[in-house]
Amino acid sequence: MKKPNALIAIGLLATSVTIPISRGYADDDPPGNQDQREELREDLRDLQRLRRQRDRELREGDIGEAREYNEKIRRQEREVRRDRREIYRSDGDRNRDRDWWDRIWGRN
Repeated sequence: MKKPNALIAIGLLATSVTIPISRGYADDDPPGNQDQREELREDLRDLQRLRRQRDRELREGDIGEAREYNEKIRRQEREVRRDRREIYRSDGDRNRDRDWWDRIWGRN
C-alpha cells in the first residue's frame, strides 16, 4: 500500500512543478500585433540579405560597393531598432524581464 501512495505523491509533485515551468516558456500574448511582428521579421530578413551582399562585394574586392552596402545596413539596423522599440513599448505596462518569476509561478 505504501508504494502506490508514493508513486501517486511523486506524480503529483512532478506535475505541480512542470506545469508552472512550462507556462514560463511561451507567452500567451506576444508583444505587438501580427503586422508589427511580420514587419520586424521582414526587416531582419532584409538586413541579413544586405549583409550577405556586402560580404560578397568584399570578397570580390569592390570596396566602394561594400561601403554603399554598409550605409544601407546601418539604415536597416536603425529601422529594426525602431520597430523593436515600437513593439515592446506599445505593450503597455508589461515588464518583460522583471516579472519573469511571477509569470513562472502564475502570480500575475
